Amino acid sequence: MLLGVIVVAVCGLLAWAAFRIEPHWCSKDGRRMIARAQHLPEPHKSAPRWNEVRVFVDENTVILRTRGVRATGLRGEYRVVGKSPAPPKKQEIYVLRSDKEVFIRIPRDSRAIKTFEALLNDKS
Repeated sequence: MLLGVIVVAVCGLLAWAAFRIEPHWCSKDGRRMIARAQHLPEPHKSAPRWNEVRVFVDENTVILRTRGVRATGLRGEYRVVGKSPAPPKKQEIYVLRSDKEVFIRIPRDSRAIKTFEALLNDKS
């Protein structure tokens, strides 16, 4: 009986940890990564969910791709136009724009930060 309770507690702890971990991978050059993105929230509406996206940086363009049909509205080519002045702890949030605006969330210790900072400073 005690062993069963311990197994259930460990499984619950592992499930909780899995949901808390931010999915992120970044190539050595910082130009390909997996991150989280969401549409800019509309006024008086609840904030949309953060979705996992694959990010490719080509010249001055950030290309977002998603898997499946869940977040197809995020797909597209964007330019980096801004950065959050007060991002969450240990993360940076950048604003991307094309015909729509998207937030992208990247861990502060990621190699991609240098790439996004360069794109932000290069905007014209």
